Amino acid sequence: MIKQVKLEDVDRVSDLPDSILCHILSFLSTKDAVVTSILSTRWRYLFTLLSNLVFDLGEFTSSDRRPKSSSIKIFLSFVGRMLFFHKTNVDKFRLKCGIRVDCCHVYGWILAAVWRGVKHLDLTISYTNVKTLPDALFACRTLVALKLDIHFVLDVPKGVHFPSLKTLCLTSLNDDLQADATALFREISNVRSLLLSSTSLKLLLSCESLPIFASMVELKLYCEHSYEYWEKGLESLLTSSPELEKLDFDQEVLISLPEKVPSCLLFKLKVTEFSNFRDDKDCIEKVKYILKHGGALQKLTIRTASYYHDEEKMKIADELFASPRESKQCCILVV
Repeated sequence: MIKQVKLEDVDRVSDLPDSILCHILSFLSTKDAVVTSILSTRWRYLFTLLSNLVFDLGEFTSSDRRPKSSSIKIFLSFVGRMLFFHKTNVDKFRLKCGIRVDCCHVYGWILAAVWRGVKHLDLTISYTNVKTLPDALFACRTLVALKLDIHFVLDVPKGVHFPSLKTLCLTSLNDDLQADATALFREISNVRSLLLSSTSLKLLLSCESLPIFASMVELKLYCEHSYEYWEKGLESLLTSSPELEKLDFDQEVLISLPEKVPSCLLFKLKVTEFSNFRDDKDCIEKVKYILKHGGALQKLTIRTASYYHDEEKMKIADELFASPRESKQCCILVV
């Protein structure tokens, strides 16, 4: 006689392979994924196989009723134990921390990610005792994407080498980079996507010789301050980006209009977006320059300041629609 098994007694989820269960856990925060270890013996060590690790100090301090010092100790212990028991390579590693997290802990965590072959590294480190980053980070052969949002002077060591890097995001960097900025940017010149703060752009433009970004198809620039005293801006970088197809920037970054039109504008640039647009002569001339020479341009978006009314936006649009355009297929949006 065949016994009937009650469906409610069967844990079909736990019977799934480790790879699928880890994929399910990847939709949780790392903190919550670790909590699942109490469900049963089947789940006890699954968190050690996670390939995406996110450690955010804010998760431990924002809603915790404990004293902040106790919450920070718990965070330090959590990250340390997680990395100690971790058993597989790391695809994505994100660390966000601030006050009272000393450099010894941060160093160790970053090195743990590098040793595990991290591909996507996202570091947000502010108001800490951290003064620099480990040298091993700057020779990580597996890194595909690197995002640094830091609030201290970055000391770049000699021997920078990022052979696999495709995407770089540098934001909120202080006065300067120590050591050789030229070497840093030369090593990341193979990126396909580059996101820079205005400070980082200024640093790039200070290089002894500007590297050629032969593979870069996307460039985005954040605005942080005025460019009034800059000698050169985005126009210099455009001449070193022959394959650029997508450009997103604050209009002030384009300090002057190049006499010799960059080849990327003539033949490659498809999508561009201006931010912080004003209807003065300088801004209008910059957009007209892009329209006049953009042979491959498909879409141009103008983002005006929040105080602009619809009538003012329409006036800007009318003037731009009436200006000469190299690409007849270009769509102009004023928002």
